[in-house]
Amino acid sequence: MSTYVGNGSVFPCRVPLQRRSLSLALSTVQLATVWLVSKAFQFLSSWSLKKFLLITHGDLTVLRVTLERIVQQTKSLMMTTNDGLHHCTHHHHHSVCLLRQQVAAVDGAFCELQAFSALVLKMFSRTCKKVSADVCEHTMPSAKHWRLNRAAFPSIASEYASLAARTVIGQVLEGVAPLSDDARVQALSLTVTAFMEAWMEHILKQKIKFSIHGALQLKQDFDSVRDLIQSDRSGLSAEQLQQLLSLRVFQQVDSAIVCLLQQPQAKPYFPSRGWEPFRRCCPARRSRESADAADVSCITNLENMEGEILSHSDPAVLTSDIPPLETSPPGDPYLAPSVDLGAAQKEWLDLRIHSSAPWWRLPGLQCLSKSDP
Repeated sequence: MSTYVGNGSVFPCRVPLQRRSLSLALSTVQLATVWLVSKAFQFLSSWSLKKFLLITHGDLTVLRVTLERIVQQTKSLMMTTNDGLHHCTHHHHHSVCLLRQQVAAVDGAFCELQAFSALVLKMFSRTCKKVSADVCEHTMPSAKHWRLNRAAFPSIASEYASLAARTVIGQVLEGVAPLSDDARVQALSLTVTAFMEAWMEHILKQKIKFSIHGALQLKQDFDSVRDLIQSDRSGLSAEQLQQLLSLRVFQQVDSAIVCLLQQPQAKPYFPSRGWEPFRRCCPARRSRESADAADVSCITNLENMEGEILSHSDPAVLTSDIPPLETSPPGDPYLAPSVDLGAAQKEWLDLRIHSSAPWWRLPGLQCLSKSDP
């Protein structure tokens, strides 16, 4: 597409050739763009990730780089053409105006291709998030599963978590194998972020309550995504792994686990002296002191739970990756601000199985019992 500017008789002869060359280039780019756009929509709608990633992160990239080179050459061409306008007759001046229109059309095609490149990334992210949400909705255990306390700390991820990660992220890992390093990181960053965000949004939407054991199990499930990315079959380099593991979404899930582990300590019940005249008037069949002791013994918190479970498992191995709890104000010990979660922190704190809300209790009085005459 280079041009030669010489005397007046040579320059006008080059314009028709330049116009034909630009017309062929523009037609090729437009045809390739239509094919790419249609195939991208087709493969994404059918969740054919290998073909979709090859089209959008392989062919689309090649076309965009090639078209950018053509745009640079056409701009250089027009600068040279403008310098030779004083050699043109009126007829050739009209040809130069048509050439300018073609150059503008090539530049417009490049802008449209750039816009589609950005759009297709958003489409891919939204579709990944939708598929991930569907997988979580159909595979994640019910709320009751996360409220239970068991005898030992969880040491492996749940079956549903591994299955969900392989269904979404595993397919992308296979699809990005033939792509460049930058394309791999870009596609996986979008996929992992969309997957983890959909997972967290599903938990918040369902308002699942978590015990200490449930929170630790959820941590194992979240960590299964890291394990999948770092597995040998991922084929990622150390630099690529560092970029992926530094995603903000991983910091968000870690902060969410910290919120769930900050189970508020239940306050023991101390009988008020205001009830003493009723107790003397209505003696109970069993000692109130023994009843109050039984009530207090039923109260559990994070420290008691850990003391009970430590005999079965070593928590140091299981909680080594959990970030340290942030220092909180003395008056509000469970509301440490989280930069990663932001406004969603309160929603995660509300998912703790124990509530720190004040509650009132009516002491058991024998005269109020219907079983006695």
